[in-house]
Amino acid sequence: MTTIRDIYDYIDRIIPFSTQEGWDNSGFLAGDPDMYVHKIITALDITNKVIDEAFSENAELIISHHPVIFTPLKAVMSDSPVGRMISREISAICTHTPFDMSPLGMNKGLHDLLSEPLGLSEVSVPLEETGEGLSVGRIYELNSPLSPEEAAKRAKAALGCSAVRFSDGGRDIRKIAVSSGSGGSFVMLAQKKGADALISGDFKHDAFIDSANDGFTIIDCGHFHTERIFCGIMKELLSKEFPDIIISEAKSCTDPAGYII
Repeated sequence: MTTIRDIYDYIDRIIPFSTQEGWDNSGFLAGDPDMYVHKIITALDITNKVIDEAFSENAELIISHHPVIFTPLKAVMSDSPVGRMISREISAICTHTPFDMSPLGMNKGLHDLLSEPLGLSEVSVPLEETGEGLSVGRIYELNSPLSPEEAAKRAKAALGCSAVRFSDGGRDIRKIAVSSGSGGSFVMLAQKKGADALISGDFKHDAFIDSANDGFTIIDCGHFHTERIFCGIMKELLSKEFPDIIISEAKSCTDPAGYII
């Protein structure tokens, strides 16, 4: 029989929790590490809907990208996500920044999705190096130059975005940086490293202003759409190591934002 501790130890071997950023809170965050596991749900976020889905499907463990506990809790109410998990005997393992930086995680997943549509070459360099050969994001050369609008259209289709915002840097894109989640802080770094554009999410207004002034393109595909690939990647990694455990992607893991287009 496989325990939650066994699952945690395996993830820790291939995507070490020790590599997490100092501000992060990844790891085993709720539940009983000695409980036997028959079914696992993977999710980007542990929401009340995801917890209800796990409970209805008799899953003992949810493995998410974003931490269900991020800042210290001073109280745990029964109707909060953590309270609901504990009362229903569901555990949580969260992988956040270790998965962002791992060559097995977000970097690989985004490259696999964007490689053919954007024409990414195999030549790449780290966007932000974090040591031990890890990086948050990568910078790729394109096989053929793309206009900012064309790159934005192709990224939208490849990532399945409901909408994409972009700034037109006024020049063709020959090198493009790719980073999941909230990449606004990487605009200057991407430029410094020779990229013509950056694909990420959650760009603020000032990033669009500064990028337009600098002749740099940013393509905002949204936090959810640049990271929802976590569910499938984690399912694939675990299925190979634990073939007897039922592992499914949360159906209730959907974009929390609505769009009127």
